[in-house]
Amino acid sequence: MCNLMKKLMLHLGTAASLMFACNGGSQEAAEIEQLRNEAIAVHDEIMPEVSAFDRNTVRIDSLLASLPQLKAAYPDLDTTQTRTELTALKTRLEQATDAMMEWMTNFDVAPQDKSNAEIKAYYEEEVEKVKDLRQLFEEVAKESTDKLAQF
Repeated sequence: MCNLMKKLMLHLGTAASLMFACNGGSQEAAEIEQLRNEAIAVHDEIMPEVSAFDRNTVRIDSLLASLPQLKAAYPDLDTTQTRTELTALKTRLEQATDAMMEWMTNFDVAPQDKSNAEIKAYYEEEVEKVKDLRQLFEEVAKESTDKLAQF
């Protein structure tokens, strides 16, 4: 992932330079730059959660594997419900992580062959997508904290 981020930043810098050179630093170019930077900033804000989600997935696997021992330690534990809840949480953690990876893969740092209006519309859409991802990450992080707190 570090290489991907380095490439993303390199392309971002190159694209920004080209955009300002081609457009003479116009207001529209500045707006495009701001939108691209906003999308990347939101990405950078939530990206560290991926490693926490990965750790929680491993923790869930461990908990699922040790349900008989947990039942012995906590006789009132409903292992069927616990298995269902933990499995669902693991799925949500993986889906959130996969969604972030997909967004990163599809994010075009320097769109080619498009007008400034099309590029601006593209980045506006990308900002909304990554903000939706942030909301998803916040929800899954809270759910994970709440569910795993009992173990």
